[in-house]
Amino acid sequence: MKWLTALALGAIVGFVIPLIMGGQFGVWMTSWVSWGTVRPISGSPGVLFSIPLFLGSALAFRVFFNWHSR
Repeated sequence: MKWLTALALGAIVGFVIPLIMGGQFGVWMTSWVSWGTVRPISGSPGVLFSIPLFLGSALAFRVFFNWHSR
C-alpha cells in the first residue's frame, strides 16, 4: 500500500469514527478521546476530525498491508 492510499483511508477513518460516536454532542467529545479532535468547518454542527486517529490508522494501514503483500 502506498502512503497516499494509507493517508486517504486514515482521513476517512478520522472523519467517520467521531461521527459514529455521536459527533459534537456525543460520547466522543465528552471523554478523553476528544484530545486532538478538531472541527474542520467552523460552525458546522457535528463535523469532527480526529488527528491522532487519522495518523494512527494511516500508519496501521500502511504497516498491515505492506506486511501482507510480502
